[in-house]
Amino acid sequence: MASAGFLPVNHSFIGSLAPRHSRACWLRIVFFACSWSFILLAAAYDSYFAWQYRAVLDAWEMNPFILWLAGVGGLASVFTLKLLSTVFSTGLAIICHYRRHRLEIPFTLIVVSVYLALSVHYLMNLPD
Repeated sequence: MASAGFLPVNHSFIGSLAPRHSRACWLRIVFFACSWSFILLAAAYDSYFAWQYRAVLDAWEMNPFILWLAGVGGLASVFTLKLLSTVFSTGLAIICHYRRHRLEIPFTLIVVSVYLALSVHYLMNLPD
């Protein structure tokens, strides 16, 4: 019997939380893995595109910083910057994911949005 001051505990509700929690964790892992796989594939294609059309970089590149960097240090410096920034952002996302930091989802959504916009731009302007 419950003594005065204690509320009865609904054990069926507590038991139903475990499957929901494990399903939510699994969906979080799948979302994270799919998002960052897409980001890495889009970054790889962006580098491939830059290499294929390196002779006319100034005609298609819209980022003035990248144009300046290519002019000062060549295309190798652009690829180095891209590689370092991709490794840094992926590492930061993995750390946030494993520590369950509150910025994991907003950070991932922002980076996915940028690469999704870049991918749409590439698809709309496919070279002939």
